[in-house]
Amino acid sequence: MAKATTSIRRQLILMVATVLIVINAVALWSVHIYANRAAKESYDRLLYGSALQMAENINILDSQYFIDLPVSAFETLALSASDRAFYSIMNGQYQVLTGYKDLPNIPFTQLLQQSSEKEKFIPIYYEAMYRDEMVRFVALGKRLLEGDSVNDVFIIVGQTLDARRAAATEISQMALQFVTLFFFITLLLLLFVIWRVLQPLQTIKQAITERSSQELSPLDANVPSEIAPLLKSINYFMAQLDSTLNRLKRFTAEAAHQIRTPLAGLNSQAQNAIDETDEMLRQKQLQHILESSNLLTNTVNQLLSRATLTHRYQSHPFSPVSLDYVIKETCRDLVVWALEREVEIEYVGDIKATINGDEFALKQMLQNIIENAIKYSPKSGVVEVELMIVFEQSVPLIVLQIRDQGVGVSDQDKEHIFEYFYRSPDNFASGSGIGLSIAKDVAEHHDARFHLKDNQPTGLIVEVIFPQRKGLSYEG
Repeated sequence: MAKATTSIRRQLILMVATVLIVINAVALWSVHIYANRAAKESYDRLLYGSALQMAENINILDSQYFIDLPVSAFETLALSASDRAFYSIMNGQYQVLTGYKDLPNIPFTQLLQQSSEKEKFIPIYYEAMYRDEMVRFVALGKRLLEGDSVNDVFIIVGQTLDARRAAATEISQMALQFVTLFFFITLLLLLFVIWRVLQPLQTIKQAITERSSQELSPLDANVPSEIAPLLKSINYFMAQLDSTLNRLKRFTAEAAHQIRTPLAGLNSQAQNAIDETDEMLRQKQLQHILESSNLLTNTVNQLLSRATLTHRYQSHPFSPVSLDYVIKETCRDLVVWALEREVEIEYVGDIKATINGDEFALKQMLQNIIENAIKYSPKSGVVEVELMIVFEQSVPLIVLQIRDQGVGVSDQDKEHIFEYFYRSPDNFASGSGIGLSIAKDVAEHHDARFHLKDNQPTGLIVEVIFPQRKGLSYEG
């Protein structure tokens, strides 16, 4: 029984949740950066606006500075009730004209560089610790003209960071609430989508579960194109199973019939031998019993061989097989049995050939064909076995020929000779009618084909033609 692994649904949910968490984390990080930048820009504009208002109200007359700080400048800074503001106005000699005298880290170098280059003053922003608080400052220069003289003044305005931090936090919290809501809504929608996507699999499972164990007809379900190959594979498997079961039923019925007949004959002959008083006739009956027993043994062995091969077809992958070696080994195994029948086996092949196949199955095929040729050869006959190369439309094919010198096979019987349990009405030799059928099954399993020809002057030539495909090679 197959062991269940982690479900696809769970994997999809985990992956979707992980992707959403990563996306939302990146979104929150981006919003946090944006919130801090937006708050900084907003309050920097307030600082700059306040500094500009102060600068507009600074004048010089007779080398005396007149500073009239507008109330609006301080009202602008007072928009943030939780923050404290600091300012300082200095002349070009860094003397404080008004405001705080101990403001830190004033960027005079940059301001003087702007003054020396006679450029328009650009606000300079910086942060520094002042009175145990982090303060954001803006430094701005203004050029005052009096006659031929040029005088610079510097306005420095600072503000603590509580308000801008609060604004950034508020934006981040709003984003967090939105992202959290978006996460759960999106997750619910994706869970629904996953359920809908996996529903066809549940439909297939339900259709199979509701079926009878005897029902092997193809499943008919409306499934997406991505799941259609799975349904096609299931239907293919069920068709193969149905075909296998049908062959098994047919073979079981035929085998039972073939075994039942010689068993009945054995029983009848044994009963007659028991009742027979003539010793000579009894010996003939016992001889018939022995022949029937040998035929039954051969039939059972052939049936077991076929069952073994059927199992190997499903469980044993192909591997490189030296075909010439297998043929020689099979001929050596049968030479004694052939000599007992006064028949010679002659291997006349002179090439070496390798194919991808099942060595055991190929040997069974060769054994059945050669045994059949020996069985129908006359005394002092020769069975020739040859492995050759034949070119068909410039394509090299490996061809195995088994030639006997028997009575041959009629054209009518050639059409049926490979059918299971087929026995020609003119065939009086003992046999089960299974051997050549097994040989044909083995050949088809290796994509080879059979060809029967008449031998001259008499006899039959059985050709097994192996196709050109990957793994096939030869020498000679």
